[in-house]
Amino acid sequence: SVGRTYRHMGHQYLNQYDYKEAIDSYSESVRIEQLQEYVDHKRVILALNSMGMIYGMTGKAEKAVENYGKSLAIQKTNFGDNNLQVAETLNSMGIVYGMMGSYDHAVECYSEALYVKIRKLGKDHEEVADVYFNLGLVHNKMNDHEAAINAYQEALRIRKDRLGEEHEEVARVLHHIGVVLSDMGEVGDAMRFYEECLRIRRLILGDEHEDVARTLHNLGLVYYDSGNYDRSLECFEDALRLGKKKVGRKSEKVADTLHSMGLVYQKLANFKEAIHSYEKAVSIRREKLGSSHLEVAATLHNMGDVYYMMGDLEKAMETYEGAFKIRAKQLGKDDVDVAATRNNMGVVYMKRGDHDQAMECFSAALAIRESKLGPDHEKCSDTLHNMGLVHKNLKEFPEAIGRYEQALRVRRMQLGENDMKVADTLYNMAIVYANTSEYSKALERYKEALRTYRETGMTDDHPSVVNTLQWIKWAQKKLAKQQQQGGAGHKHKSKS
Repeated sequence: SVGRTYRHMGHQYLNQYDYKEAIDSYSESVRIEQLQEYVDHKRVILALNSMGMIYGMTGKAEKAVENYGKSLAIQKTNFGDNNLQVAETLNSMGIVYGMMGSYDHAVECYSEALYVKIRKLGKDHEEVADVYFNLGLVHNKMNDHEAAINAYQEALRIRKDRLGEEHEEVARVLHHIGVVLSDMGEVGDAMRFYEECLRIRRLILGDEHEDVARTLHNLGLVYYDSGNYDRSLECFEDALRLGKKKVGRKSEKVADTLHSMGLVYQKLANFKEAIHSYEKAVSIRREKLGSSHLEVAATLHNMGDVYYMMGDLEKAMETYEGAFKIRAKQLGKDDVDVAATRNNMGVVYMKRGDHDQAMECFSAALAIRESKLGPDHEKCSDTLHNMGLVHKNLKEFPEAIGRYEQALRVRRMQLGENDMKVADTLYNMAIVYANTSEYSKALERYKEALRTYRETGMTDDHPSVVNTLQWIKWAQKKLAKQQQQGGAGHKHKSKS
């Protein structure tokens, strides 16, 4: 028939990647078939599904859903709900909804497809594993980590049973379980799944495969999170070598790895190599993604951190400003990433002695963080602490104590008593009390800071402990002298 001819033309155009002509041919096939006295519904379904697939591949998600929806309606009307073709179409719709970010709809499609496939094929069929895997992807996108793990574990169970322990599809599931566990902060478990995935991929695919590089990169991130920076760097270096070889020296994947290497070098205080890695990453990202992309902003922000640690305040401000402009443009001025950059710009202004500009940045950052994260978030305490520093530098001592008290409350709540940030706030509060000749309060805070420093594992030869011990002796002498004078001491000014 003419309809069949147009459908075959559609297949030919599809094989030639001529998607426009393929769509036109399939559309004409559907139109002609539906004009017949006896409609061949299977042919119509096939053409509609083919159109849905092409629209999905070319990023026209709404058109894809529309055609899959038409196909699904015909299938259910003519062949019933419990049909394997219905399940296949539902699975395809789930994929498209996932691309659109319509995750609830995707879960509905996958769940219905899963029900049909289990009834028709049994709970241990490979096609059932495929749907479980897709369901895991969507649940992870929704940050429903427990549901994602459950779905992936079912896919893993079936694939191991049907394909064997050492199969690429098994490795694929292991990799994605590692992703979820990493997102959950379960670093040890994530490492275990990534290592097993890496072993299988090297065994099946060889040491030089792109998927090996992908797992190496993620494994490097997990080692970074665990504090094993040397092993992290080894993974990133291997991933970088493979990435350059397999996907090109200026690919986005290579930029991602370079950015991650910058993070490790930053932690190792190898600032020269950190900047070198970040510069390469930002160059590739600008070329591939455009100068206003958020990934460019992320690297610029980190470069600002390194330049600040190097004492190059001019370069730090320059890169922070670049990150701020991009983030404010792309995310709006009330986004938490904008707040992060504003906070760090405030630190640079404070270091330069520009306290008004510093306070303006900190105030803006705090407003965003309190609004988006809640007033009891650790990030709010960081900005409150910084505001206390500005007030201290301006000798606005009551205001400084007020901000420090706010920061201390949140830090103790979120981090516990024995954290470095708690100790730092206590130490700075002691400095303010010393400046206002409240030596009893100063001594109390210094002692609390000392105890906290020691609880974090610092020994008595650590500079922070040595310094605090010296200030405790100083405060004790000042307090004794003040008490000898009957408490009517004069205001003493101390170093800060």
